[in-house]
Amino acid sequence: MGTKSLSPKDNFARAIRCPDSEINLSAASLYAASSESPNIDVIAYQGRIAQLGKRVKAILAPQHNSYDVASAIHEILFDQAEFKGDSKNYFDPKNSHLNEVMERRKGNPVALSILYIEVARVAGIQVNGIALRKHFVVAVGTGDDKIYVDPFHKGGLLSRKECLASIFGEGNLKNSDNDELERKFLKPTSKRAIIRRLLSNLKVAHEKHKNYELALSASERIQLIDPANLNNLSDLAHLQTKVGNFGDAVDSLTQFLERSPAGTNTEQAVTALEKLRELTAQTERKTGE
Repeated sequence: MGTKSLSPKDNFARAIRCPDSEINLSAASLYAASSESPNIDVIAYQGRIAQLGKRVKAILAPQHNSYDVASAIHEILFDQAEFKGDSKNYFDPKNSHLNEVMERRKGNPVALSILYIEVARVAGIQVNGIALRKHFVVAVGTGDDKIYVDPFHKGGLLSRKECLASIFGEGNLKNSDNDELERKFLKPTSKRAIIRRLLSNLKVAHEKHKNYELALSASERIQLIDPANLNNLSDLAHLQTKVGNFGDAVDSLTQFLERSPAGTNTEQAVTALEKLRELTAQTERKTGE
């Protein structure tokens, strides 16, 4: 008796159904892409990442510091493999799909950072994702040995001040305690948050191209990985409405209103819910005729 194969959504849910530290970033990212590429060979792409990691390990001296690590990864990923950020078509949805990034050798900041982190992991090195205000980079090393690397700009190095300036603005760092700001705002990003940001980028990209069904798919996966995210719940209702899933949109907006903290301005959501209930009733009447 054969076993039923899991759907792309089920595979993604399974990939994130574990403690954050145990999530395999590359597998979760590839399963996130499988909703649009159902025949994707996740194992094969992970194998290609592993090969990159082994090449990094092969050129890295047994005794090394963070600069040695960044230099080795730079040689393999950016000099030899020629990965780079896609600044020309930044909102191309393919830039958020790890399989497409590996095929095209270009992507957005989060996808390229995931690749960097996973290649380093195979090489036996821990690299952390760092979420900036409108950008995403990685941190190699810890303490005084820590350096910041920008995978989107071909692995260029960033100073702590440059990272903080991207969050607060250059002029707002005068007389500030940069040590404290670094501890508070340049903390390692959890794996769930990295995947959520990858999917959020994908959702925005699909909306910009008016591919609402695909944007909805990304929003549904965000809900799986971050069910407490009220902003996404609101977006989910909006996208369900766009594609005509009025009943689902009613459920999502109802949950949004039930979970919204006291004092939140929900007037717009209440009005939208009333209209959605009317649309749902109309649809049911037409179906019953």
